[in-house]
Amino acid sequence: MVLSPWRESTRAKHYNCKNNMRSFRVGLLLGWRQLQRASLWTTGLIVFVMMITFLNLVAVSGILVGLIVGSERAFEQQSIGSVTITPLDTEDYIQNSDVIANILQQTPGVVDFSVRYTSAGSITADYRSRQSPNDEPDQISARLTGIDPTREDAVTRLSESVVEGDYFLPDDTNALLIGILNLERYSENFPDFTNSLTAAFPGDTVLLTIGSVSQEFVVRGIVDSKVGDVSSAIFIPERELRRLIGRASDQADRIAVRLDQAVPPERVQSQLDQAGLADSAKIRTFDEALPKFLIDIKNTFNVLGTFIGSIGIIVASITIFIIIFINALSRRQQIGILKGIGIDRRAIEIAYVFQAAVYALAGSLLGVLIIYGFLIGYFERKPIDFPFSDGILVAEPLTTLTRFCVLFVITLIAGFIPAWMIAKQNTLNAILGRN
Repeated sequence: MVLSPWRESTRAKHYNCKNNMRSFRVGLLLGWRQLQRASLWTTGLIVFVMMITFLNLVAVSGILVGLIVGSERAFEQQSIGSVTITPLDTEDYIQNSDVIANILQQTPGVVDFSVRYTSAGSITADYRSRQSPNDEPDQISARLTGIDPTREDAVTRLSESVVEGDYFLPDDTNALLIGILNLERYSENFPDFTNSLTAAFPGDTVLLTIGSVSQEFVVRGIVDSKVGDVSSAIFIPERELRRLIGRASDQADRIAVRLDQAVPPERVQSQLDQAGLADSAKIRTFDEALPKFLIDIKNTFNVLGTFIGSIGIIVASITIFIIIFINALSRRQQIGILKGIGIDRRAIEIAYVFQAAVYALAGSLLGVLIIYGFLIGYFERKPIDFPFSDGILVAEPLTTLTRFCVLFVITLIAGFIPAWMIAKQNTLNAILGRN
């Protein structure tokens, strides 16, 4: 019976499909038998190499990015808050600050907020002991920040950053906190900061000057933070600063808002915009207010971590290639016999690719368990102490999945090439061990 060309084509495709499925099943069976018969030490070593490669690919990049994420987190928690309110580009102050504060008190999701006032001034430490007017005064130019001590501590936990002395007392008026970068004994490790006091300790009296107005203040405490804006500031009660600079209460310079962790900052930003506050101030989420240099450094560290991880992938792929190649070469006679009894060459190639896939999956799974089961929590509890941040480990699930897929595909290729090189040899030469 003569079949039509269409039926012949359909029959050929059906035959090829069955043949491919048969080769796939046989290849999986051969690969599984080879894994069962393999040395436990050898298998364990290969899986360990794959695990280290996966950790190198994900954890190294995650730690580098985590340095900047730790800095971002500190910047949010200790400085600008989850939502920050600043003056419009056309204004010097936040207009209607009192109205904004009242609305914030009634906005769902707002835990607390701190209204701040800033001004430039100078601090003189030896104004009493200086014997001659010609002597160089122990004086610095300072950025003064007026705060409500109770509300500021509720928003940024400023009291936890006091390393000498104490935080503001409830009835403090003529007291101040000095950031460590304003003191020579702390800033000597920061050569860029040359504007520092040589002698100012808790309990000392200093002279604060703003324009033509001067007033004595007692140094209540010293503030140390990894956020530069905090460590370089001078904090005084906002009532005193407003009195010295003649500023009304509805002319604030910044309002830092702390939100409930379950509340998205974008939701509160939208609520404030709908309340008409966008006409009086610039309302931004933390991500929008983040300094550009932090974003650039974060992207750079991410690229650097990926580059370092890529080197690990290359090393792992070479390792897999060598192991599969030696394994296949040592079994070249067996491969020849398998081909001689009718086993398709593709089944043999699939067997070795299957082994490489098992190694990659096992190593990556162990790596995932270590990263998400131990390392992330460990670095959250004990962050890396860097001068500019408390570094953590950042491993976004989507990024981790992407890097696993890259590692998996490269490992399959590294397993296929040596198997293909050995399996394509002449069957008779392979059985007889001839080149």
